[in-house]
Amino acid sequence: MKINNNYSKIIVGLCSLFLLVVFMAGTTVAEQLTQDEYLAEVRPGPQDQDFPIELGFVVIDIDTIDGAQQSFIANFAVIATWIDPRLAMDTKYIRTMDTDDIWTPNLQILNQQKLFETFPDQVEVAPDGTVTLGQRYWGTISYPMDLRDFPLDKNTLKIKLVSVGKDARNIKFTIDTERTGMADVLTVTDWEVVNWNAYAEPINLGPNLPVLPGVVFELEAERLVKFYIIKVLVPLIMIVFMSLIVLFIDPVHVGPKFSIAITAILTLIAYRFLLGNLLPKISYLTHMDYFLFGSMFLVFAVLVETCVVARFVSVDKPQQAHELDYWARWAFIVLFVLILVASFLT
Repeated sequence: MKINNNYSKIIVGLCSLFLLVVFMAGTTVAEQLTQDEYLAEVRPGPQDQDFPIELGFVVIDIDTIDGAQQSFIANFAVIATWIDPRLAMDTKYIRTMDTDDIWTPNLQILNQQKLFETFPDQVEVAPDGTVTLGQRYWGTISYPMDLRDFPLDKNTLKIKLVSVGKDARNIKFTIDTERTGMADVLTVTDWEVVNWNAYAEPINLGPNLPVLPGVVFELEAERLVKFYIIKVLVPLIMIVFMSLIVLFIDPVHVGPKFSIAITAILTLIAYRFLLGNLLPKISYLTHMDYFLFGSMFLVFAVLVETCVVARFVSVDKPQQAHELDYWARWAFIVLFVLILVASFLT
């Protein structure tokens, strides 16, 4: 009887072990079947309905804003969140998965010139199937600017993100307000970013082109004019008033009067080429252009006045030459004030 009892225990143990192995093998097969049935090419949810994606947008830094190149260098992060029920699992841990292994939206920065990505192509998956995709970008963004008020201009810079591909038309973006914002301190030196805004809107690329779901991050920037006052306007005004000295030189000294007037004109022309490096090749005139052309007209008028004075001196009419210089001084000052006001205050 004891032997029979021992055999019975062995048989029961072997049966239990067999059932355990079968159970574990069944579980493994079931998990493998689930992985095999998951199609990374297929978007979660009903394919004929909108699929919601929350998007966070964080501007970490703005390095430069280049009006001449119509672009700016930005350092920013994008955080996209959506729910994929197929990835839900009874676990307490957040999993890290490669983007190639699951479905992810095809997100593109529409107005990028050259961007570098710093995060690996991975996502975090919560137990309930919530997927979080984060990527950090650094590089050049292009956006057209209105420079008519240069150097007193204000511009709204935009970073445009869109979803492309076969699933794009069913993507519906919303702003994740808790993950959207801008750093308090930025690197850019000659501009000040005074405000920002983020919103989701369809983006139309042009006539007869598809409308893509997108998110826009706006930056309202004002140019710091103090730099241009000190480095550009003050030297320019000094060059203009250099020609005013001509009107205080005695008419009999025709040579020095001509030398100073011509030097002022040539200096202004060189200054015009220097300012051209600060602006793109635009078809309209800026405030600075109006002031520069007005200054060149004023300096050229002094040169013409010097020719007339030289003529009076040559025909022995010094009194008329002195009177012309006197009235030209006042006319010069009045015209300069008018040019300054018309250029920057209208």
